[in-house]
Amino acid sequence: MTDHPEWQKGLHDATPYLTVGIQLAGTMIVYVGLGWLIDRWLDTTPAFLIVGGVVGMVAFFIQLLRLSNRLTAENAAKKKRKAATEDLEPPGDK
Repeated sequence: MTDHPEWQKGLHDATPYLTVGIQLAGTMIVYVGLGWLIDRWLDTTPAFLIVGGVVGMVAFFIQLLRLSNRLTAENAAKKKRKAATEDLEPPGDK
């Protein structure tokens, strides 16, 4: 296994979390934007903007739960692999 400096290991571990904010903000922006466009088209301000905001919040939390579950599962798998490789190492190498 190649040894990397500590900062590279930290950056590698943080990589899945770096885009979470953008993904979640994008989810909200899409639904609010669609509501605003429908309001402009139907001249019903702010009815669909509010509906889009509510749907956007629901989609936001669903996306947050999915990301959280996926990242938790990836961390658990990573820990399991690490524990398995540590068990295979000879006692003098630890």
